[in-house]
Amino acid sequence: MRPANEPVQWIEVIVRVAPADVDAIADALREVSPAGVSIEPAIRTLDHDNFQYELLDEPTTLRVCLAGPLTSHDRRALRRRLAAAAAIPLPPIRYRAVGDQDWSEEWKRYFGVLHVGSRMVVRPSWETYEAQPDELVIELDPGTAFGTGQHETTRLCLAALEREIRPGTAVLDVGTGSGILAVGAVLLGAKSVRACDIDANAIAAAVENARRNGVEAAVDVRPGSVGPDWPWDSPAEASADLVVANISSVALVALMEEMAAALRAGGCFIGSGFIETGRAGVEAAVRGAGLDTQDMLEDGEWRCLVARKP
Repeated sequence: MRPANEPVQWIEVIVRVAPADVDAIADALREVSPAGVSIEPAIRTLDHDNFQYELLDEPTTLRVCLAGPLTSHDRRALRRRLAAAAAIPLPPIRYRAVGDQDWSEEWKRYFGVLHVGSRMVVRPSWETYEAQPDELVIELDPGTAFGTGQHETTRLCLAALEREIRPGTAVLDVGTGSGILAVGAVLLGAKSVRACDIDANAIAAAVENARRNGVEAAVDVRPGSVGPDWPWDSPAEASADLVVANISSVALVALMEEMAAALRAGGCFIGSGFIETGRAGVEAAVRGAGLDTQDMLEDGEWRCLVARKP
């Protein structure tokens, strides 16, 4: 028996199977690994910006982790079990030792204190930082929601907000994710922020991050979006001085009419989440919604459009 304080030695089992055998082999692996099976089909990316892809008729990679050690007898038994479930002969099964790590915490190693624009700082909740007198610090724990400040589009939106926010601005944050832009807007001087998202995990993260930064009274987070899913009782039309949306180019185009309608005359629109190949479509949607493009910010291949309503 392994001593109680001895770390588990996990063995990753990797098997490549024909598409027709994926379900049967995955079921056989679940019988020996109740924690689950990772299924990685062969794909070809069609649009990196909007996560569009097509499945290829090539072997799919299945992965499970089993508590080690695995003896030669264990490995032969596993191969017999999988071979019995397969219609097509299996290639060799690969085994790889992995450490006993808490992967839910491991990603935090790559998320540190980040300076954005001239005075904004994004500080993970588990990091310490001594702010300078003129700095605005967003304390953040994104959970599973998008928006850590590490991604180029989030940085671009924060920089645009720093430039466009005026004291008393009413903001609408469409697809709020972690709530980082909503919190940043209030710290920059916005009077109020309506923040919405269709992801329940994002709603929970945004509510908590608003509370964490002491701006919950100014940030109203609700599940929904612009259009038919508008979650507030008062109309969306002409309800915001500034609309920010860090989503995808497809979503920006689809929601542009409703987001433009939510702007008051002279209001500012900030949209990101697209790369250069999606630029023309977003700009056309902006023009079609009656907005005038003012600027296009760039960070690597990512873009952020700033427009204004006449």
